[in-house]
Amino acid sequence: MTPPQATPAGTFSVKIENTTYVVGIHFSRTAKDTLEDKMKRLMLDDVKTANF
Repeated sequence: MTPPQATPAGTFSVKIENTTYVVGIHFSRTAKDTLEDKMKRLMLDDVKTANF
């Protein structure tokens, strides 16, 4: 038995060389962080680990 698939909130496609990737976007209805909060946290983590 396969688990039910969530319906994406949106999709977009990205072409890299000869491959096109279709990306589905999902959002948690119970999340407390905003997209801005998450992006800031990711950038700070990258700076702290010099991962850029």
